[in-house]
Order: sequence, then structure tokens, then C-alpha cells
Amino acid sequence: MDVEKVISYFKKVCSIPRASGDEAAIADYIVAFAKERDLDVYRDEVNNIIIRKPGTVKGAEPVILQGHLDMVYVKEEGCSHRYADGIEVKEDGEYYFAEGTSLGADNGIAVAYCLAILDSTQLQHPDLEVIFTVQEETGLIGADKLDISSLKGTRFINLDSEEEGVFYTSCAGGLRCRMIWNLEKEIWKEESIPVTVNVKELAGGHSGINIGKGLGNSIVLLGRLCYALRNTQARVSDIEVQGKANAIANTGKISFYVKKDEKETVEALIRDTQEVFRTELQYTDSISLEIEEGDPVKEAEVYTEKYQSEITKSLMLLPYGVFGYSFAIEGLIETSMSMGSLTTEDGRMTLLMSMRSSVESQKYFLRDKIQIIAEQFCDECIFESDYPGWQYRAESPLRETAIALYEKLSGKKAELAAIHAGLECGYWDGKRPGMDIISVGPNLYDVHSTKEKVSKESIANMWNWLTELLKELAEA
Repeated sequence: MDVEKVISYFKKVCSIPRASGDEAAIADYIVAFAKERDLDVYRDEVNNIIIRKPGTVKGAEPVILQGHLDMVYVKEEGCSHRYADGIEVKEDGEYYFAEGTSLGADNGIAVAYCLAILDSTQLQHPDLEVIFTVQEETGLIGADKLDISSLKGTRFINLDSEEEGVFYTSCAGGLRCRMIWNLEKEIWKEESIPVTVNVKELAGGHSGINIGKGLGNSIVLLGRLCYALRNTQARVSDIEVQGKANAIANTGKISFYVKKDEKETVEALIRDTQEVFRTELQYTDSISLEIEEGDPVKEAEVYTEKYQSEITKSLMLLPYGVFGYSFAIEGLIETSMSMGSLTTEDGRMTLLMSMRSSVESQKYFLRDKIQIIAEQFCDECIFESDYPGWQYRAESPLRETAIALYEKLSGKKAELAAIHAGLECGYWDGKRPGMDIISVGPNLYDVHSTKEKVSKESIANMWNWLTELLKELAEA
């Protein structure tokens, strides 16, 4: 079957707005698609979907295919794109991408593969049970809620990986945290000048997969900038970092009010701090701290000294980045922590963080560290979206068949790997012990960022492999 059918469905899926928590429209489309083809379809209360398609060969054990409907929607500062318009897929000779926004190939390409298979009258395959989950990007919520007790298959193919030829066999579990301050402000009755610092040029990226690459995090850096100004009378009036828990924060701003006689000192400290950051990031990232200055004012609304101090100390003390490496799998990050957003609404400032670990006790060790800091320096601390990891299984007939076929078709050696990111496989493994699971996908780059792209060649390669695998599993 021609891969163009996959691309057609991919473009259709991308055209439908589907940020995490807003999957109703894409779910409507999937359900209508199934009903038009007289396929058995089930939709639960949160918009998870299961579609069943009879096999072309009777008697073969069913196979489960799975991807998630939601995407991480981010856009470049100043981009005029409207979320409600969906994503228009662009292309060049090698890649599909979007302009000014994330693409959503994570996990839209999996949805497209599944729709093309369900639509086909030519492909050979066993009975299929196809799962589309929701809110994967905000803590694997759909997988947590979905009842899979009615499924018959035990061979499970998750299509949410991002490297062709790399067969994932385990993943990290995760936990999210919100530290909250009930901000208090006061009127600072000093003639002062407003100064805003905008963080620019940081690359950003996936908070699990890219956490060990030495990328800058704008929240961490803004905390350090605040601390660098601690001996001045600069008073913070606003901090704003829009972002996602599963993306490394790469933009943001902080606004101060500065006395006239300290303006030059403060701006010099900001420039000096910028040079410190550039030196630290010279091999891994880029950064610019752009300074904007306003007109003098007689008085200004600012954070109280108590809250300015507590927020600054929290950002300085909270762990960030790689917390530990695995001694079982060489090069694998075992435990990490990332900060995704720092926003204020209705007087409450919220810092959103994401912890990951392939060792559950280490995940909770990191949680306890954060709890201790929170007890000293914030008003409320909430832990949520606690999801399980997926443990390696020594015996996997599905994995052996899949790898042998990939090597035969590609002429390349396949790789087994663990991933320092959350995959829904942990839920399937826990809900149906003994399930034979693999996670695969085509080459995706810079997911969860405006630089996201997917390889055309790799989409075709994995489509050929997937359809041949289903044929082989039908005949087994």
C-alpha cells in the first residue's frame, strides 16, 4: 500500500486542533471514520478510543496498535498562527514540518499509520485492536483511565518512539509537581525605572529525551539572575514563563523596578550574568538577555520582599537536570527533573515541574527533596500525574520477530534501548501483566518545539516495516 495514504491522513490529523485536554474534535473525526467503514468502535468518557478490525487471516492471535491523539502545541514568540486553525504541514526534500509552531508528528504520525491500516482493503493482518489515547503529553492520563479488560490481544505495538531502527523495551516513570505562591504585592514609593529582561535564543526541547544535552532552562536562569541582583534594590514586579511540563522552558521574561541611581549597576549585572550563561552554554545552547527600559515612575506595584526572596531561593535550590545515571544500562539517564512553566493567574504564581526516573524509589527521593524546599519557601505544593515505568522483559517473541524483519528489510542493525521519557507502555504492562510490548516509530526531531520535523524517508521505511510485520504476524 502506498505511503501517500499515510501522509494524507497525517495532514488531516494535523489540521484538527488537538492539544492535550482538547481532543474532542479529533475523537469525533476518528469515531466517524470508524463508523463509515463499519468498524467496531468504543469511545470512553475522556475520549479514549478503541477500534477493532477483523483480520484477513483467521486464527492468528490479535495484535494491538496504539498511539495518542494529543500533541504539545507551542509557537514562536510573535507568530500569528491561531491554534483553532490547526497545523498546516509544510515540506522540503527531506522533512515535514510546520512554520512557527510545533508539528504534532508526536504522535500524529502514529494516528496516521493506524488510520491507513484501518482504511486498507489490501493489507494482510491478524485481528486488530487499535487504541487511541488522550492527554498523553500531560501525564499519560488517557492510558491511566482506559479500561482494556475487553482486549483479546497480548502482542502490543506502541507507535510513539522517535528513532527508526531503535526498539524501545523500557521507559521511565514520572511525576509532576506544582509549587504555588499566593503572591503578595505592595506599592514601592520610590522614583524608579521599569526594566524588563527577555530570555531569547534558547533551543528548548523534550524535558526527558533532551534533559542530558546541557540545554539552558529559562526558569532556572531567571532564578539565577534574580539572585545575582540580590545586593541591589531591584524589585520584581512580574515573572512570566509560558511553557509545558514536558518541554524545557526556553523563553520568558522578568520585570523589575530600579532606582535611577542603580540603573547602570543593575544593567551591568544583567550583562555580566548573560556572559556567564553564554560561557556555560557555549557548547550546547545559545542565549540572549534583551533589556527593555521604560519611563520613570513615582511609585510601582512590586512583589513584597518576602515573596521575592522565597521565589528566588526556591529557583536557586530546586534540583534541575540529570539527577543520576543508571548503573545497569550504560549512558541511560536514570533520574531527572525539569521546570516547564512559571505563570501567574488570579494572584497565584505556579511553578510546573516534571520528574522522571526508571527507579521508582529515586523518583520519590526527588519528590521528598522538593517537598522539603516547598515547606520552607512556598504556600502550597501539589504532586500529581504519577505514572509507572515500563520494565524490560527478557523474553519477547514479538521483539525478536520485529527486529529480524527490520534488519532484513533495511540491511541495518537494529538497536534495543531504554528511554528516559514516559511511554504509555508502563500502563499496558501493569494492566495486563505478561503483555509482549515494543515501542517503535520513525525519525522525529526536536519534538515539543517549533523546530519539530519528521523524516519523509523514515515514515516510508517504518510504514513498509509495519505492514510487513502485520503480514508476518498474521501468518505465524
